[in-house]
Amino acid sequence: MKRPSVIPILLAAVGLLILSFAACGKSSTPSLTINLTNAPATLTVNQSVSLTATVGYDSSNAGVDWSCSSGTFSVAHTASGGTTVYTAPATAGTVTITAAATAESSVKDSVTISIVPIGSNAMLNGQYVFLVQGVDSNGVYAAGGTIVADGNGNITAGEQDYTDVAIQAGPDTVTGIYSIGPDGRGSITLNVSDTSLPHNGVETFSIALTSAGHALITQFDGTATSGGSLDLQTAAALDPAAIAGAFAFTAQGEDVSYQVPVCFGGVLAMSATTGTVSNGTYYVNDGGSTSSATLLGTVTAPDSLGRGTIQFTLGLGLAYYAVQGQVLRLVGQNAPYTVVAGSMYGQGTAGAGGTFSTASLSGHYVLSEAGGTINGALALAGQFTADGAGSFTAGYADTNDAGTATSVSIGGSSAYTISGNGAGTLSLPAAVDTSGNVGTLTIFAVDPAINLVDPSLPTGGGGALVMDFDSTAVASGTIMPQSTGAFDGNYALNLQLVGSSGESDWVGQSVAASGGLTGTLDINTAGATSSNVSLTGTFAADGSNAGRWTGHFTVAGATYSIVYYQLSPTMFVIVDTDSAEVGIGIMETE
Repeated sequence: MKRPSVIPILLAAVGLLILSFAACGKSSTPSLTINLTNAPATLTVNQSVSLTATVGYDSSNAGVDWSCSSGTFSVAHTASGGTTVYTAPATAGTVTITAAATAESSVKDSVTISIVPIGSNAMLNGQYVFLVQGVDSNGVYAAGGTIVADGNGNITAGEQDYTDVAIQAGPDTVTGIYSIGPDGRGSITLNVSDTSLPHNGVETFSIALTSAGHALITQFDGTATSGGSLDLQTAAALDPAAIAGAFAFTAQGEDVSYQVPVCFGGVLAMSATTGTVSNGTYYVNDGGSTSSATLLGTVTAPDSLGRGTIQFTLGLGLAYYAVQGQVLRLVGQNAPYTVVAGSMYGQGTAGAGGTFSTASLSGHYVLSEAGGTINGALALAGQFTADGAGSFTAGYADTNDAGTATSVSIGGSSAYTISGNGAGTLSLPAAVDTSGNVGTLTIFAVDPAINLVDPSLPTGGGGALVMDFDSTAVASGTIMPQSTGAFDGNYALNLQLVGSSGESDWVGQSVAASGGLTGTLDINTAGATSSNVSLTGTFAADGSNAGRWTGHFTVAGATYSIVYYQLSPTMFVIVDTDSAEVGIGIMETE
């Protein structure tokens, strides 16, 4: 079998082997270049941030000259790769910052930054857990951690774990700054105490808040692009007794040894108080080679920022950051052999075991998964009605397998089972993927009280984690309950695309009304960042499948075909079905 290529997608990122941030070709006499690597999209008035620009192919090593339309620099000239501190003006507005090569002033890189009032910074106040996954300057990467926001624009403490094909780092201490605008869009700059990390540990993110407890997030600098989430940490996250009972998990990424995508998943019993992992079943899809085994291991109690470690006897090590006692974000600890990240969710109340059966899946649900097939990138989303006895009485799905789109009914031709520990199977009809790569899924049931996308929400909980168990596809995702309603209001948006330019991550805000969308995005395409990009779009209800909508996005002159699956009136899974891009993401009410 030809092994699947490794493709990164939001909700189930797996990384990209062939993408680099360098140009595709070089002439015999390369031209001078400059790259402003870490400017945030947003700052609050009077806020300061360190900026760096790198000049390439400059034999004179003349450095960088800095200028701006408003604000000040600590120094107006730096060496290539050196740092200047920019301080925003005292009034809100938009500023342009330019880094020009001293050796040739016409070679420059400019960014536009929104300067926003300071008041909205209070929206972030407390300890937050973040997890992102995508591509950095070394290849596949993942980062997760906890940050402490003071409500005034400062990250006063934190810690992070980072993994890519060359680095295994953490826990490293973290400080930094953040800024939030009135529309909920903002930026975070982290200063990580590890100079072995890309850009010497300075990491820039763009975010879109949906509430004080949750945000969509992407890395927004020249060293990496990625997608993920930011979640308010509860007090229970620091209590070992709360990290106990039955859990389900998936973690996806790259098997570096064989350069193929890999996904791990399973169910287990765990106690951070006793330090034990027991009664588990472990599943792996390693480049299309699937297997399962008994799972045992150890777990450590969380530290003051909610971090601990899990070590399985089969060899997989994970750092966890607890959002709640029953919600853990996972970063792999096995580089350079595997680079993975994912999440673990409780299957019931803390300390209790889950009790499941096929009847546990009954009613209306949305299914989504993403990753790669032997053809390239994969994104799938759909909806179904489960009868509680192992069949779908109705359903519809959209699949984009490396640019080949399939749109088809899955009702009456799908089957599922769930065992007592919550592990089960789901078989989709061959028609769900015209390319013939997707059809056999393993599923892991979760606590009906936990919303898998936004754990801060008291509704929309339950369903299952999904792991593709095909020989020609590696992917993971979710099954979540569906409730339909109106499609209008303000939505935060996160979309991860793979196309000819590599991985592109979008985060921003949109307004839906009367079948139309307008909004503003920050976009990172293979390390090339664009802030405050205009979004327009359309959506129209599918009259035959309530909860499914079709339409398009128009961004920077390009049009993207989009299918929306409604999880609830406040949340949608979105899929790009074009031949040139494969993408999947989330829209969630602000």
